[in-house]
Amino acid sequence: MVQKPLDIVRVIGNDSVHPGKIYLDDNKEAALSLFTLVNLICEQMITLPKHIDDLYSSLPAGKLEGIEKRDKNQE
Repeated sequence: MVQKPLDIVRVIGNDSVHPGKIYLDDNKEAALSLFTLVNLICEQMITLPKHIDDLYSSLPAGKLEGIEKRDKNQE
């Protein structure tokens, strides 16, 4: 889910970055698409896990202990 957007940003970024050169004819739609991909990567890798962790930690302590016990038994 994240690998493809990272590859797109890397490939396009590598092809677009040349020291000492500025390309005024760069494609506006491509730049906007890259911003969208970076936002999706951040959402998937930072925002969503944080949101899930916040909700998980709000569970009652007894329920969290039960989940931890269950997880230890599966190891």
